[in-house]
Amino acid sequence: MRSNPLILRHMAATILISAIVFVPTAAFAWGAEGHRVTGLVAAELLTPRARMRLNDIIPGADLGDIANYMDLNRTTLTLLIPNSDKWHYDNQPVCQTLTFDEYCPRGECASARVPVLAKILADFTNPPEIRAMAARFLAHIVGDIHQPLHAADDADAGANFKNVLLPGSTNVRRLHSVWDSEFVKLTLRGSSEREFVQQLLSRYRNKEMREWQKTDIRDWMNESFELSKSVTYAKLPSFVCREPWTATPVELSQAYVNAAIDVIPAQLGKAGARIAAVLNRALDPTPYIEGPAPVAPVVK
Repeated sequence: MRSNPLILRHMAATILISAIVFVPTAAFAWGAEGHRVTGLVAAELLTPRARMRLNDIIPGADLGDIANYMDLNRTTLTLLIPNSDKWHYDNQPVCQTLTFDEYCPRGECASARVPVLAKILADFTNPPEIRAMAARFLAHIVGDIHQPLHAADDADAGANFKNVLLPGSTNVRRLHSVWDSEFVKLTLRGSSEREFVQQLLSRYRNKEMREWQKTDIRDWMNESFELSKSVTYAKLPSFVCREPWTATPVELSQAYVNAAIDVIPAQLGKAGARIAAVLNRALDPTPYIEGPAPVAPVVK
């Protein structure tokens, strides 16, 4: 299937202008630390040929840095590629039922963009600069999909409108940012990013990561959505479906924090394994790459 020409034009404009315009923004989704972990895990799982071809289009490629590209340049990218700010998440509601077309109109959401970008990266007739942009986007979006609040919504912008307190703290935080950053830091328990990556590889590489790579995007989104329902929202103190969130920040229980940091290692490991799977299939389409090609319910 040919690459989407509209996206290619937008990406070409991005490449031409980004050398002049750079507007850094605050990090979103997993936060810089979480995204670096997912990128560094993926780097360990690339095939030799995929690694070589990635380095051909992004010389000196560091997937830990590349995985943060979309957040660091989010404002600029939104100006140059309209609706790309919506490619970080699927706003599937936890308290009502909507069709995919309703919560991902015109395919402007994370799960719909991955197959499009994977085709752009896999098409060796595309200019290297275009394929490099697709690789940067994929390394970030696949990671985003594994943050539960990027797969679910309670009419609260992925819990950005829910103010909370960590146990014993007086600093008000958005629940979304707590999952992005604070819980990741607690999960690392003082380890460096690279040390934690080795812990994840030691724990999951021999069995789980191979199984995780055999699934497709619908499975990834469903896993994150179910986590958002069973942990992120369901275990949240004072949360009741369809009832307004209190204006007063709610203190999270230690049980809630423990439940979060119990699931985050696997989510980061899954994200890294699946980033590698997408890049391997696009850059090294050999028979031994297991699992299906990325598929979303609707791609427009």
